[in-house]
Amino acid sequence: MAVLLLTKPTPPAALAKEIRAIDPSIVCFERLDDADLAQVDAIQAWRLREGLAPTLPKLRLVCSTAAGVEKLLAPDLPEDVAIARTVDPRVKLGLAQYVALMALRHSRELPLYERQARERDWTRRPVDAAAHRVGILGVGETGTAIAAALSALGFAVHGWSTRPRPELPFPTRGADELQAFVADSDILVCALPLTPATEGIIDAKLLSWLPQGACLINVARGEHVVEPDLIEALGSGRLAGAALDVQRNEPLPPGDPLWGVDRITITPHIAGQASLAVVASQFVEAYQAMRSGDPIPRQVDKAKGY
Repeated sequence: MAVLLLTKPTPPAALAKEIRAIDPSIVCFERLDDADLAQVDAIQAWRLREGLAPTLPKLRLVCSTAAGVEKLLAPDLPEDVAIARTVDPRVKLGLAQYVALMALRHSRELPLYERQARERDWTRRPVDAAAHRVGILGVGETGTAIAAALSALGFAVHGWSTRPRPELPFPTRGADELQAFVADSDILVCALPLTPATEGIIDAKLLSWLPQGACLINVARGEHVVEPDLIEALGSGRLAGAALDVQRNEPLPPGDPLWGVDRITITPHIAGQASLAVVASQFVEAYQAMRSGDPIPRQVDKAKGY
């Protein structure tokens, strides 16, 4: 039996080395062209294209290189094939740090002072410590880590969830209160899982609910945002800025319209990255559980998408 590594942009050769260091008995195919499809009983992947799973008669497990698994939910994936995600605690820390960085950049008006510096303009302006209202779309593990970091910095944090979360140490609103939640957010952070219900959730209507001069920060998935609507909201002046660590098209093509908007900060999906050691060890754990018939750790509910 063997595992097929479809992990780019994570280097498959480096991941194979980590896996073999933990369990030398696991055969790793680093390229689809080199794989013996009849042997493959597991896939470690970032994305699973439609048409591949039916060619793998022994496939029983698909593991994601990240916490999100939406790119693995191919419509022809057999129902009995389990999907497991990777959970690296340091990813939550990285995402929280990124959001805090971008929230402070907006609230302390750093783009303005950067422009002044380029123009050698030493103008002082009235400034106060940041206390902006930050709304976090999605208050799972990632959203709550972001909330803790922002609260410690003095931001007024509140969250939005499709189900009640009274146990959280900050106020939350439910699914039917989205407009009120957005209207009370000077900075809107997207930390949602990507599902059919959340794809395109940040569209022209939602953006129109934000206060004048608000900022959007997206560390979830690019598909959450209707990018032409965002560009329009920035162009009209309704939004003061946006920080997008994720985009619909990754890697972002040189000709993409997002590059041409100077009030968008674009980063190449680097806010939080699972380490190779964690990806490999959690894959081996799931693989060994699958082969022994034990419950698979970090298995996701394919119907929910997370």
